[in-house]
Amino acid sequence: MTAEVVENTIARRTGSLPAACLHLLGLTLRRQIFSRQTLVCLALTTLCALIVVAWSHQRAPTAKKLAEHVLMASYIGFLMPIFAISYGASGIGGEREDRTLIYLLIVPIPRAVLYLTKAFATLLLVAAWTAASLALLCLLASSYGRELFPIFLAPSLLGVTLYASLFLLLGATFRHGTIISLAYWFFLEVLFGAMPGIVKRLTVAYYVKCVIYENGQELRLTPVGRVARETFLAIPGSTATWAMAIAAALLLMLGAAVLSTREYAELG
Repeated sequence: MTAEVVENTIARRTGSLPAACLHLLGLTLRRQIFSRQTLVCLALTTLCALIVVAWSHQRAPTAKKLAEHVLMASYIGFLMPIFAISYGASGIGGEREDRTLIYLLIVPIPRAVLYLTKAFATLLLVAAWTAASLALLCLLASSYGRELFPIFLAPSLLGVTLYASLFLLLGATFRHGTIISLAYWFFLEVLFGAMPGIVKRLTVAYYVKCVIYENGQELRLTPVGRVARETFLAIPGSTATWAMAIAAALLLMLGAAVLSTREYAELG
């Protein structure tokens, strides 16, 4: 079957451009949900839940300790980027690795619109996992967790959106996007995030933490340790929020431009 015949068949089945995008959105969601990425996210969320349960049995639990010693490390520093890598890097990168991207590129949808549709499906999934896992961890921590849920929710959703936008771009640009995304997370987010001074401003987690610390002023949330507090150099939460939102939008537009102009030689 030639590409022209395939295009005509898809066009008859999907009709207008909005209907075609809606069909692609549903197809992407089904494929991503029923995948090994979901199993990985489920297993790691269960592991973090067990950590919270173990923490809740200590002698003097407080919301401040839960935030600074558990959620910052296990949720902000680990679960969020893993959710974004699992679904973001496989948004376009998974299609390339499975050699199914060619079938998407012959669909009668402009490439930029195709990319944004795939990105929307990815952002829905990572946002759902982020909110659901945070709700679970806070629920397991009893009243301390319920106190922290509104403090963490908005910055977490914005941060995971930025992560996913970045990993979508890496998946569309590089052949092994998942590996590159993992390398970025380890070398930039983990190593740079632990360094003193302004170098940590290259990480997404820094901006998420700035918003959380500002939202949690009543609980006096701060980095753990005197040196960490003195070298964190936080910026206002509103500035961090705008920085993440603008960066996510720019990355999405850049990803759409990459998919629109790039020729994927391996598909030939």
